[in-house]
Amino acid sequence: TCWTTEKLEGVSEVNSLKYIRDYTLDIAQSQVATDPVFGTTGGAAIALSDLLGNDQYFFLIYNSAQSRDEILRSFNIAVSRISLGQRLNYAYGIFHFSGRRYDLTDPDLFFNERVFGGYFALSYPLSKFYRFEASTSLSRSDKEVVTSRKALLFSNSISFVHDNSLWTSSGPIDGNRFILTLAFTRDVQFSNVNYYTLIADYRRYFRLSQRSAFAVRAQVFYNEGREARRFFMGGSWDLRGYPRWSLRGKKLWLQSEELRFPFIDQLGIKFPFGSIGLGSLRGALFFDAGGVWDDKYTETLGSMGLGVRWNLAGVLVLRYDIGKRIEDNFSRFQKGLFHQFFFGWDF
Repeated sequence: TCWTTEKLEGVSEVNSLKYIRDYTLDIAQSQVATDPVFGTTGGAAIALSDLLGNDQYFFLIYNSAQSRDEILRSFNIAVSRISLGQRLNYAYGIFHFSGRRYDLTDPDLFFNERVFGGYFALSYPLSKFYRFEASTSLSRSDKEVVTSRKALLFSNSISFVHDNSLWTSSGPIDGNRFILTLAFTRDVQFSNVNYYTLIADYRRYFRLSQRSAFAVRAQVFYNEGREARRFFMGGSWDLRGYPRWSLRGKKLWLQSEELRFPFIDQLGIKFPFGSIGLGSLRGALFFDAGGVWDDKYTETLGSMGLGVRWNLAGVLVLRYDIGKRIEDNFSRFQKGLFHQFFFGWDF
């Protein structure tokens, strides 16, 4: 004989709840600043998001007026919404900026401008490590330098992004990542602005052991056309040994090699009543080379040296570099040594 259990009878019921977005205040801050060039400015920034973080709103407002009659036309306002609830992420917003500008990426550097418009951006992941990004914007720009320039700027860009890098306390140690961007900006009303952009950035990390690696970076930034923007480099984040953001040009290339290794595994202070752990320090031997130019290439610059990175409480990496610049088209070394202290993750 075969014994079987009796079937249990029951009623199935499916319940569903509709998700209701409940927004909370994430960030609210304001400031007042006084500058010898731009005078006194003040403003505020506010960020809101729902419980899951799928919907995010950002608000920015500040005023750069220098006199009472400039107050109404010197309001700077930006409103953005970012949606992360679906596989296709998107963002859109509107903005109005007006006042005196100091812009390292603009050939005129100092100017007055009023610009207003809107933008829309998309991000679509093909997988966990690959995604496409696209954006478009339309804005009216009234710029004053010596003469007045008006433009209705229509900008479009598309990017292909890959990133499967593995990180340690100061930066990536394995994998690779890259971004390829094509963009075009045109003044569709007056034809005063017309340029295209190419950005290629590739980084590869060859892991040598559990805590050491050899890192390689290659970058090409290219802007060409009427009123094309400038790129900049110099400092601890790219071409080390040169003043931060001191090198500017519409075209730029940079390559870096870096050997990353553990320097001090544990740093701390022990008191009679307890101890304080200060974390670990990592070291780096580096070599950089690059150049910037507008129309004619003139000089190749470089540097080499030793660096130390200290992760502070898991949120900030302090960087100290020492070495020599390679100047005059790699024909001579700098006299003495350069020293640079800054912050930021390894490339």
